[in-house]
Order: sequence, then C-alpha cells, then structure tokens
Amino acid sequence: MSSAQSTRTPLARLTLWAALTGLLLLPASLFGQGCVIARGGGGAMLSDSSGYLEPGEWQLTTAYRYFKSHRHFAGDDEQTIRSDQGTEVYNTSNFMDVTANYAWSKRLNLRLTLPYVHHNRSSMYEHLGNTSGQRFSTQAAGIGDVNVGATWWVFDPNRDNPRGNFSVGMGLKLPTGNAEVQDYFIKSTGPTLRYVDSSIQPGDGGTGATVEMQGFLRLARNFSLYGNGFYLVNPEERNEKTGFSIPDGYMVRGGVDYRVEQVKGLVVSLGLRNEGVIAHDLLGGSRGSRRPGFAVAAEPGFSYSRGKFSATVAVPIALHRNRTTTFGSIKAGDAAFADWTLNTSFSIRL
Repeated sequence: MSSAQSTRTPLARLTLWAALTGLLLLPASLFGQGCVIARGGGGAMLSDSSGYLEPGEWQLTTAYRYFKSHRHFAGDDEQTIRSDQGTEVYNTSNFMDVTANYAWSKRLNLRLTLPYVHHNRSSMYEHLGNTSGQRFSTQAAGIGDVNVGATWWVFDPNRDNPRGNFSVGMGLKLPTGNAEVQDYFIKSTGPTLRYVDSSIQPGDGGTGATVEMQGFLRLARNFSLYGNGFYLVNPEERNEKTGFSIPDGYMVRGGVDYRVEQVKGLVVSLGLRNEGVIAHDLLGGSRGSRRPGFAVAAEPGFSYSRGKFSATVAVPIALHRNRTTTFGSIKAGDAAFADWTLNTSFSIRL
C-alpha cells in the first residue's frame, strides 16, 4: 500500500466526498429564477467514496428543479402593486437533467448533460390586458440545450491531498432546445398564435461556451468548505425571428458541509448562491429582448449516500433579488422572481 493510500483516513475520504456532494445540489445544465433565467453548465459530478471517479468509471445522475415565480422587482424594489392588483405573472417551471459523467482518468472527467423542461406561464397583460380581470396561460416543454464538457482536477488525486482540491472545466452548449415555441394568446379578436415569453422557451437559440470551477477544503473534524460556479458565454446577439436576446448567464455558490456522525452517509450543508443573467454580454452584442438580473439565496441542504447510490436535496431561499437595467435602457423594467426553489438529485456509480 502506498503512503497516499495509507494516510487517507476514512474520515478524510468521507469529508472529501461530502464536499463534492454539496456541489451537486442543483441541476447541471439549466438554472432559472422566474423571468430571469441563466443557462449553462457548472454542476459537479459525484464520485466514489474516496471523492473521485476511478479511470473508466461512469456516474449517472438525474437532477430535478422546481420553482414558481411571481414576486416582481424593478432594480431591487419589489413592485407590490402587482400583487395588490392581482396582475402579477406566474411562471411555474420544472427542469429535469440527465447527466452521464465518464472518468477518462482520475483527473480528467467528461460530461454530457441532456435537459428537459416544462413551463407554464400565467398572466393578464399578454392576453386581454391587466384591466380585463381574466388570466390565461401559455406553455412550453421539450428538450433543452445540451451541454458537453470536461473538468480537470488541478492537484493529482493519486497523491496524498486529503484536505482539498479544485478543478477547472470547459463546456459547449449546443442549441438543441427549441427557442421558437409558439402558443395561443387570447386577444379581443380571438386566439392569436405567437412566440411564448423568453423565460419559458426551452432553448435560447445560440451556441455558447461555459467555463467552470469547483473545489473543496477540509477544515476540522466533520466540517468542510465547498464552492463551485460557472459562466456561460453566448457570443450570438439575438434570435432574429423572435427578437429575444441570447444572453450570458452565471452561477456561483459556496458554503459549509457537516458530516453527521450519528447517521452514516448523512451530510448537511448551508451556503449562499448567486445566479443571474448578464445585462451586457462578455462577447458579442447585447441587443434584443432580455431580462437581466440576479438573485442571492441562502441554500440549506442535505445529502445521503449508501454504496454506489447517493441523493441530495436543497431548498435555496431568496434573500435579495435585483432586476438590472438592459442594454440602452435608463430605467430597469420589472421581472418575476421565486421565493424559493427545490433542487434534488439522484446518482448511481457504474
């Protein structure tokens, strides 16, 4: 037995695994906050009990996310008049990701994420207007934008590095999701077929690239720090058919894991998360119809593992929401945000 294997204690292995578990508390390929949506990669893959996949191993993960947005903000000011008058927009969103992660080596992991979405948007103003007193819905469902990518552990896992590690990665977001879904809007002249709102389109219509990082650091006893984030670069400016912008997006999160000694395999976590849509893209133009903004949330969660199986649940609770100003605008419009989201995942190692 090598010195690296002999000095890596069961506690270190479990703490290492726990930190990586915390990184998978939300879906890998699609994130959203009501009308403000951020698309792209950034999820970490769970590995075996030592914290890493062995060469040739697979990790299959399904992740589900749900939220209902209806709280309207312009800047960071809540537009309570919308709820007082009953004219707010309701976005009910369901995201399901299926991810296959393959260990080319112990340091290099390859990933393919196939997302599916189902959205329902209820509003007045898009139909007969806010003064009509009548609310109608539009829907969109289907395959989202596929993400393929790779991550690389900076420090060699084969050496004795039980206290921490971090990885860097890149991905390619393909425009496989339909960005031109239409539904019927109720007008005074009768039902009219139009493009549904950009917030419920399954895809954004552009090819993009993601850059991501993730890491962990064991502190003392049962505590570990974790963190991960991504940035989606969408060089294309807008969809000419719909007029919708193809925006950049991002997500960053971090916090603390605690291993519960009384229940083997149980880890609880608490952290912060910030995600949103960029007003001015890093590359390419920023014109078109978009709702930039961000949401900061407290993110409690827990994970449980047994053998080759693991599951996670997290419920980010919004602390701060801000609908920022769009390109060429002086005043921020409003957008709907959720109070909380539900994130779950289930993984099996093959």
